[in-house]
Amino acid sequence: MKISQGIEIPDSLPALFLSRHKALVIADLHIGYEAALREKGIHMPDSSYPLIKRTIDCLLKSTGATQIIILGDLKHEFGKPSAQEWIEVMDLLEYLSVSKKEVHVVRGNHDNLINRILSRYDVTLHERSMLMGTIFLAHGDKVFTVPERVRTIITAHEHPAVISRDKSGSRYKFKCFLIGKIGKKRLIVMPALSPLSSGVGINEAEREALLSPLLRETDIDSFVPIVVEEDVGIFKFPSIGAMRQLNSQAERLLR
Repeated sequence: MKISQGIEIPDSLPALFLSRHKALVIADLHIGYEAALREKGIHMPDSSYPLIKRTIDCLLKSTGATQIIILGDLKHEFGKPSAQEWIEVMDLLEYLSVSKKEVHVVRGNHDNLINRILSRYDVTLHERSMLMGTIFLAHGDKVFTVPERVRTIITAHEHPAVISRDKSGSRYKFKCFLIGKIGKKRLIVMPALSPLSSGVGINEAEREALLSPLLRETDIDSFVPIVVEEDVGIFKFPSIGAMRQLNSQAERLLR
């Protein structure tokens, strides 16, 4: 699905392809999340990384991308990488190196000390943001200054999703892109690639509760969610404001 000239969502997956630059953009992989859960007493198998790697492989093959941009939170731990993170991040970077892909990482709030791993490979770490022509890319956890010539801003961090209800009142959550405007510039907020990060229901969250400082300052109700469901499709939903109204009506009917 084409979002704008030169920017598209490939294969109904939480990624973007910048066709003019042959660049694949993904975000919020949170590799090592299972190890962090185990520290909290929640035990589950290390199952997310194989899915992440398979998804990236499919995306690279289907798009023909020559470079990949990881838009923050490559790993999950805030501090020193865990053993799981060392193993899985290095495996991913080795795979990308063998595939001869140019790799860029824009630092996210979980990526402290990430350079200990990246320095072993020919990976460029961007501390705050990255500029590709008229496209500005940042993780989204901090306020940033955008050059005047930029037309499109791409961020992550928020893990956006929307919540929908059926006639019985059952709730369903879907990962989504958020598309809106900041002044005259288009803003695209990416969903998390991690299969363990189901996302924040934007249409049920108060503006003050949003993670991104940029989104807290916008008219989030005017943004349009584009839901992605692998092997199902890409779906454009009503605006966040319209979905809030529908949810309110549904709640009144169910009382």
